[in-house]
Amino acid sequence: MSSTLFFAHEGNRLAYTRTGSGHPILFLHNGGAAKEIWIRQATALADRYEVICLDHLGFGESDMPETGYTIGEYVERLSAFIDHLAVDRISIVANCMGSAMTLLLAERRPELFRALVLINPLSENTARRGVIGLAIPFATRLPRFSRWFARQASVPKPLTRFVIAAQYGPRGWRRGILAPLPGAVDAGGGWNVRGRLVSMVELFTDVAALGAVDRLRPGREFPPLAVVWGNANLGLSPRAGRVLNETLRPDRAEFLPGCGHLPMMEVPDAVTAIIVEFVTNPPVRLADTTVSA
Repeated sequence: MSSTLFFAHEGNRLAYTRTGSGHPILFLHNGGAAKEIWIRQATALADRYEVICLDHLGFGESDMPETGYTIGEYVERLSAFIDHLAVDRISIVANCMGSAMTLLLAERRPELFRALVLINPLSENTARRGVIGLAIPFATRLPRFSRWFARQASVPKPLTRFVIAAQYGPRGWRRGILAPLPGAVDAGGGWNVRGRLVSMVELFTDVAALGAVDRLRPGREFPPLAVVWGNANLGLSPRAGRVLNETLRPDRAEFLPGCGHLPMMEVPDAVTAIIVEFVTNPPVRLADTTVSA
């Protein structure tokens, strides 16, 4: 990836990279990761697109304050960051929490976007029905203890590859441990840094706010939307993802067999192909039907 740049927002710095030229695509990672999860896509696409990869607040090289991690605050920062980029109709490729904040911002400001490729969208329902749902009661019922624990916790750096591999589907977890993909350790978001869990705990303390994603009903002005799921995702529920698709009504829906929460690292070529096909020729919404642009 290219050299890191920084965007200042309300006293905090967000780290990002920006390379290539052409139509801009902004890549947003999931919680517990960093911008490096997109290293294969960034390398493959920089010769025909402007590729921008962002570290969310609390992750990667971005600042890690004690507060500021509600889904509403993430949406506000994303809105300000896109304004800062000063581009015309950007496309977004996002995973998990990145997908959630993109959906909520697109409902409010659809004119910003050309196309959305959203992977494993986080919502209250997809979280509660996955393994992540097991931790939600602790965050919601014991918020003070959860925040205290999150500030103390860290993962030894040699174990970071296990944190990443555990998110793979069954086709990739062994490879992820024995031969981690380029950028895999950095993609762990720096779990060896004490306090890295604070952002995730804060997000799930008010998990009901993520219900706005489940209630979203895209209208005619909503950007063209592709939704991609790892069909073997344990963290979030692909079954709940199918229910979510019934209300999101994406123009393209993909379920990648054997993939987990990080298909951009598990099957990078397949994910890159979906991005290129959808962003290059996004459908045009006409009432309740769509046609190719």
